[in-house]
Amino acid sequence: MAVWQAISSKKLVLGLRLDPEIYKPTYTNLLKNLKDIDSKNISYFNPKINRGKLPVYTEQGDVHVIKSAKIKNGFVDESCEYTESSFMIKNPESEARYGDILINSTGRGTLGRSAILMKNNNKYIIDGHITKITELKNISKYYLAVYLLSKYGYVQLDTMARGSSGQTEIYTEDINAVLIPILPTVFQKEIDKSCRCLYENIEKTKNYYSNAEQELLERLEWNKVDTQHILNYSASSKIISENERLDPEFYQPKFEYLIKQLNKAGAKKLGEFCPLPNRGVQPLYVDKGEILVINSKHLGPTEIDIENSERTSKLFYEEANTTKAKLQQYDVLMYSTGAYVGRTNVYLENIKGIASNHVAIIRPDNKICNPVYLALFLNSPAGLMQTDQRASGSAQREIYPQDIVKYKVFIPQNKNGKPDLEWQNKLADKVVQANQAKKEAKQKLQGAKELVEKEIEKMLTK
Repeated sequence: MAVWQAISSKKLVLGLRLDPEIYKPTYTNLLKNLKDIDSKNISYFNPKINRGKLPVYTEQGDVHVIKSAKIKNGFVDESCEYTESSFMIKNPESEARYGDILINSTGRGTLGRSAILMKNNNKYIIDGHITKITELKNISKYYLAVYLLSKYGYVQLDTMARGSSGQTEIYTEDINAVLIPILPTVFQKEIDKSCRCLYENIEKTKNYYSNAEQELLERLEWNKVDTQHILNYSASSKIISENERLDPEFYQPKFEYLIKQLNKAGAKKLGEFCPLPNRGVQPLYVDKGEILVINSKHLGPTEIDIENSERTSKLFYEEANTTKAKLQQYDVLMYSTGAYVGRTNVYLENIKGIASNHVAIIRPDNKICNPVYLALFLNSPAGLMQTDQRASGSAQREIYPQDIVKYKVFIPQNKNGKPDLEWQNKLADKVVQANQAKKEAKQKLQGAKELVEKEIEKMLTK
């Protein structure tokens, strides 16, 4: 039901804004309550607040670009795109450093999401859709980061957004105006210590996955594969006929070098130990449904984003046409259509779910290939390079099940001449450890957020 409320010109706020959402009673009452418990605007802590700029993207580069879509659940996603150092030199306000608070400042659905950048192993910039907060004084940056994730911080960012349904954004002055309760120093230090620990731990656990991938590539002798992109090359009519592909890129010499090295090291065609993969189905999304839906956007650089997965109903799950899309624990899921085609994760949950139509479900014979190991391999440069070769389309890249079974998978043998499952299992364990550690870190961050909310609620009810 619509709520009518007359606002006098003396009560106009945030640069005399006239948009009615900013004067909703739920929001104005929240601000009044926060002011009553001695809250301060972010500007009180003398921060530097800068918006990034849209860079010129390059296939490879010296600088990693953090895009707004990479800010999730208080963390910065692993994968980044690239630009050259020259862009960062010309736009120093876009540089992001260890400990900066990043806020998604444009768009619908993701607007107001925030995280602390806890990466210091590369150079980073933020794109034009992200605002960063740095150099805070007299307040813990971890407390502020958690507060912005809480219902008290997030609702302010969400309500302050300006613009139409097409494009909304949060301005720098809006972020400066966010009210923050001054909680006891002892409590802030507790949050600081807890968050510092969990962020540092999650950075350490990332090594589990990267170490597993590195060990895989070393045993494969990946360094012997010439991955150089060549401009002039040829392919015989016989080879073209055998592959039934007319796109020139398919015959890049680097792909031939890769397959030769895989065959030399000991590789099997995926179809030899795995039936033809199934594609999922177009789901009927149901808010707060009982069944998980994993679509392509939930497949991350190293693991599935279960926390943000969507839902469908039990009724839809039990329909006959969803049988091929039903998920089993340890299914290998490949992003089969779109920007990150070939990205592969393993479904570690023992929870009912279905895959969407842009996800391929791969189920290997675990007597030959550990499914977690298979996901690691397909997600490695040796797997993604084969996706690069076999994917079809231009504007919308796609990989089909009949092409997936043609991938060569590195299956080294043990001294008895059988698949070295002991080694596969060792790498798989590292992947599972990394996944579990991230899950625990997210739970701890959620716990810290709830502690902040409870402490503020105590102050509000006094």
